Amino acid sequence: MNARVVVMFPVYNGATTLRESLQSIAGQDFGDFRAIILNNCSTDETLQVAQRFCEDDARFSVISNETHLSAEANFAKAMKLGAEAAGYFCLRAADDLSSRDFLGKLVEALDADDAKLLAACSTKSFNAQGFKLKNPAANIFNFQESYAKGRVPRNLTFPSEWIYGMFRSRSVDILMARWYELGNPWGFASYVLSEFVVRDLVAYVPGPTLDFREGSGSEQRYGAKGFRDKLSQRLTYTLGCYRLVDKLPPTGLLTKAKFFRMCWNDARRKTRYKLLWIF
Repeated sequence: MNARVVVMFPVYNGATTLRESLQSIAGQDFGDFRAIILNNCSTDETLQVAQRFCEDDARFSVISNETHLSAEANFAKAMKLGAEAAGYFCLRAADDLSSRDFLGKLVEALDADDAKLLAACSTKSFNAQGFKLKNPAANIFNFQESYAKGRVPRNLTFPSEWIYGMFRSRSVDILMARWYELGNPWGFASYVLSEFVVRDLVAYVPGPTLDFREGSGSEQRYGAKGFRDKLSQRLTYTLGCYRLVDKLPPTGLLTKAKFFRMCWNDARRKTRYKLLWIF
């Protein structure tokens, strides 16, 4: 079945929340999609939940990995499959939801501007206390024009959950080029997306939301523990983002210094690593 959009669900042991997340896509007001559940050798009832859902909705199907992959590798596989299967694709975690207009509004944004490679919206970030709405800062838009004039924000503020936005299939080359550079799952979503932001490749769509559940424990599992590892990851993040200066308009040393400061600050905020209690 051909469709304009493929929604990829890379999942490992997500049985308790998967059906609700699948239903959130099934109930979208945009119907021209396929959804593929990429089961990463789950040891719970993920596969059974997925298969039962697919029996009820022919737009959904399951692919099972032959061997267990790391989370990064499974998400990378999902992106490659999505890019091969349709003109637009997006990822969806097994415990996340979205507003009913999520797919339709993001498709409209990409249809309206062929130069944009990612359409993204605000994030409703949920925890036990409720939720907060995460929006991008206004100064990250028209980044290249501002950069050419010497104006660089101190921080590159946008929701890291934009990794679950709608990508144009040709964006996969940029995604894969940056996917493993950081060498660590913690903070890598913002790192990967930074190129889309500074090159003005993002169409921001106010209105729809991605509903993101906090509390996955990824920081405890993947975050650096010691000073040396924290410094190493901060530097890797900073220098990897600073290399994007080669894809920006030519400018003077002062502006490049401001860009480096932004990358360093962004590495601190996105990894949450403070060094020597100072910076």
